[in-house]
Amino acid sequence: MDVTPGGWTVIDRGRGVLARTYTFGKQGTSWCFVARLGDGRLMVVSPATGLDEAAYAELAEFGEVGALVANNGFHYLGQAAWRARFPRAVAYAPPEAMARIAKKAFGLGGFTPLGELATGADVGMRVVERTKLGECWCWARIDGGWAWFASDTLINLPIVPGPLPVRLLFKWTGSAPGFRVFNLALKLIARDKPALLRQLRADLAAHPPTLMMPAHGDLVVGAQAAIVAEAAIAAVT
Repeated sequence: MDVTPGGWTVIDRGRGVLARTYTFGKQGTSWCFVARLGDGRLMVVSPATGLDEAAYAELAEFGEVGALVANNGFHYLGQAAWRARFPRAVAYAPPEAMARIAKKAFGLGGFTPLGELATGADVGMRVVERTKLGECWCWARIDGGWAWFASDTLINLPIVPGPLPVRLLFKWTGSAPGFRVFNLALKLIARDKPALLRQLRADLAAHPPTLMMPAHGDLVVGAQAAIVAEAAIAAVT
């Protein structure tokens, strides 16, 4: 992998798989994940905020942006800027995420149900059923395996930033430090956490990750990616 001057981490240049971090709130950071779909256009999951012209120009080298995905009811902050920049792109979200986004981002505009996104053979998307605020995860074929974006189901924070009450919440819910199931987020998202984790485990087995990207925290690269994901699920099931 290499990092471009504009801040993109290029995971697989030939297949158009890349990512970048962005900030939100006072101390939060999140990943934005990009993969080239079967029709040659780019899918942007959790669109990043605060991009400059250089970053957009670098992304254009990989293809036209065709899909803007809010992976759940929390990851919508970059939607307005990306929609303005790419008016031909279609915005997608899990159905359960739409009501919260409409309340939090009044005037943003609607979404197409994420299940209608055609990904192609080299990209997969799992829209989790029966959630409170929507959730999904996705994977993309890369040289040597699969790159995963695990959304807010997994997390990998070596330390938790923020005030003491926030740090304690992460500790009490077993959401940090280290690579974990993001139990705190799933309290808000999941209606049936065991079923959600069974689905995640099945998708991981079918598409073993060689790069694991939780929405928040550090990447895990190589054979260890599948190992830490399974260990995190096993710890809570």
